[in-house]
Amino acid sequence: MHDDRPLFVFVQSALNPDAADLFAGYLAGSRALMQEYGVEVIASGEGVAHPQAHAVWPRNSLLRYPSFEAFQRYMNDPRQQALKAIRERAYAANQATMFAPTDPDPRSVAMRAFERFCVGLASGEWEPFLDMLSDDFSFWFPRGRYKGLNVGKERAREFFSYVSSVFNEGLSVTLDRVVGSGSTYVFEFRDEGKLRGQPYANRVAIALDVRGDRICAYREYFGLDG
Repeated sequence: MHDDRPLFVFVQSALNPDAADLFAGYLAGSRALMQEYGVEVIASGEGVAHPQAHAVWPRNSLLRYPSFEAFQRYMNDPRQQALKAIRERAYAANQATMFAPTDPDPRSVAMRAFERFCVGLASGEWEPFLDMLSDDFSFWFPRGRYKGLNVGKERAREFFSYVSSVFNEGLSVTLDRVVGSGSTYVFEFRDEGKLRGQPYANRVAIALDVRGDRICAYREYFGLDG
């Protein structure tokens, strides 16, 4: 499973004397490559001298990569390697520090999981949602062949595949509200579609338990409309 959290890279540098044209060429080439990989310049500016500072870097930038995987692909791109050679000639010095969030916001993780859950209901494409489940994931369902507590990602894969086989034209979701705190978030929503070809409308509440950047448990409660 890939970690899809963004990666931030802080770059500090000093430009070589008389290297303005060389640096301009590097920027022209790197901008197109950055756009292709979804790299954003979050901030850029000059350093400020301070008595306690070891050095003042005149050129400072904060870059945001979509993920660590995107950063690796960007850095290993042959075009990037060629640009790097130009950059090193243009810079008198260059340092970079990578950092990623170590404590993801539980609500953001739950929201991202719910978005992927909705994609699964609509299209039958469950892998993005399943990728967010912990290895010891468990889920509780109120009725039918999966009634009660179910344990394991393979059991979850089987369950959601079954859901898509029953609603083979997909379900549309209308989110009514989200409540929660700490590690548990509850989504109240309505879904509509066809159940084995017959009109279907449902009111649902699902609870997602978050651990780190993964969903470790799921509980569903529902009642049919009409």
